[in-house]
Amino acid sequence: MTDALQIISNEHRSLWQLTVILDELRKQLGKPAEDPDAELFEMILNYIEQYIDRVHQPMEEAFLYRAVLDRSSEGNDMIAELQREHASSPEIVTRLRTQLTTLVHHYPQGVAEFQAALEDYISMQRRHMMKEEGELFPLARKILTDVDWDRINTAFADSEGPLFGENARVEFRALMSRIVNRAPEPIGFGLVGEAKLAAAANPVLLLVESLSSHYGRIQALRGITIEVRQGQLVALVGANGAGKTTLLRAISGVQKISGGKLSFAGQDITHLRPDQRVRLGICQVPEARQVFGPLSVEDNLRLGAYTRCDKESIKEDMEQMYAMFPILKKKCKQAAGNLSGGQQQMLAMARALMGRPKLLLLDEPSMGLAPLLIQEIFNAIISLREHGKTVFLVEQNAQAALSIADHAYVIETGETVLSGSGSELLVNEKVKSAYLGI
Repeated sequence: MTDALQIISNEHRSLWQLTVILDELRKQLGKPAEDPDAELFEMILNYIEQYIDRVHQPMEEAFLYRAVLDRSSEGNDMIAELQREHASSPEIVTRLRTQLTTLVHHYPQGVAEFQAALEDYISMQRRHMMKEEGELFPLARKILTDVDWDRINTAFADSEGPLFGENARVEFRALMSRIVNRAPEPIGFGLVGEAKLAAAANPVLLLVESLSSHYGRIQALRGITIEVRQGQLVALVGANGAGKTTLLRAISGVQKISGGKLSFAGQDITHLRPDQRVRLGICQVPEARQVFGPLSVEDNLRLGAYTRCDKESIKEDMEQMYAMFPILKKKCKQAAGNLSGGQQQMLAMARALMGRPKLLLLDEPSMGLAPLLIQEIFNAIISLREHGKTVFLVEQNAQAALSIADHAYVIETGETVLSGSGSELLVNEKVKSAYLGI
């Protein structure tokens, strides 16, 4: 049975992506050489108006909101606020269209007013989504019955309606694809442009040659050969049990290698201990975060810098981590074990970055996270790449990983079966069928 809350969460993820694009366009307004991209603005407003306002929000109100209101008065005030925001959205979009038209004809007059209106709208939409996922969803799960969920899920699965049917979904997916491909880089899950792929000229930082590894008699890796070039974001995607985590563990030195060779920055590291690899600049963010639960957020970050002695620069780097993940600053004295899953993932990433890695290994950073938190984590990964960090990303969420990767590999039963740019693999028919559900 279709999960209505998952559908809504996925749609939130798309809308959040649009707010990221809108926010970047807002920041670019007013720059001397930057005229407003009226066509891209119009495409985004069309998506919001045609899909969010006409399809997504009415479905929520008619089925999810109604069921919660029928079962309890606990969410009355919250739902009333959400409904007011739904009702105000069409008028706000119309006003943005009018301001955009004026701006295009009289640019740069009206820039400040349009920027302010965009900022207010972006804040409202993000606050709205966070309230639904953080307050409404938990309440619905608590009070609604199986009968309620059958009715709600059936309604969201219904493909007969002209707006919510399969043809409409294809149309809106196509519109979203056009928006993402036109958006400036790096934004949301925007595809990496071909110019970025010229990074092939960069030197190879990590070279894995014919690597094999066993768990007892079971061979987990079978002659893996990959390379990660300096400054690139390289992704490895594949199903559970394909060997993704085993490969990362072999690179970081905690998994024994039974054949092949590992080179890092031109040095053979095949037989180096894990701590020696860390000192060379290889740091891993492990699967399932693995923060030190009883220790504070601050102490977890300090442990990430255990190979360093420069106290002043450690302090500066810690402030940079707090700037990258503000919630960690707010909770710096709290025990790491009390953080949410998303906050622990941020802490695990920040802890690894405290080691000033030349190569950051990320193992399934989206595992177990809500869609909005996944978006935030992936935006952080994109930012790292844009600031020159070399990242090797292992991820089961192939759509998200390939969309941001400079280069990517597909692994099956311990062997790499495909490789290419992220954008190439996104349109590869085998990848689409096996990993993207298309």
